[in-house]
Amino acid sequence: MGADYPYTTITEPTFAARFLLDPHTDTLETVTNVDTFVDLPDGSTWALMIFTVGEVSRQLARRKETGEVANGSYFWAVDQLIVPDPGIAAMTAAIRELVRTGEIMTVGIRCDDPRPGRLGAAEE
Repeated sequence: MGADYPYTTITEPTFAARFLLDPHTDTLETVTNVDTFVDLPDGSTWALMIFTVGEVSRQLARRKETGEVANGSYFWAVDQLIVPDPGIAAMTAAIRELVRTGEIMTVGIRCDDPRPGRLGAAEE
């Protein structure tokens, strides 16, 4: 495990996951909501927003209170991955399975997409 500011990096034989932890609120054991980049050996990079079930519930309750998003009637994110437990270990286990099955390419957003206007695309 590495700490390459601002990322905490977990490197495994089939991927490297870079977690963007908030240094003021997140720890390796307690993080519940984190942006993550998964680098594969083929050179591709995939973005994920990882949430715990508890964090999704908290977000819905907050939005119900504030009246946002139809009073908290839904929660979504394009590249969302929901895990049952907090912490980098649980999140890494989920990423490991996504990479093993190839589902990382369905769940994540490819960051090195060459099409103009896409996340990570080169400007023309």
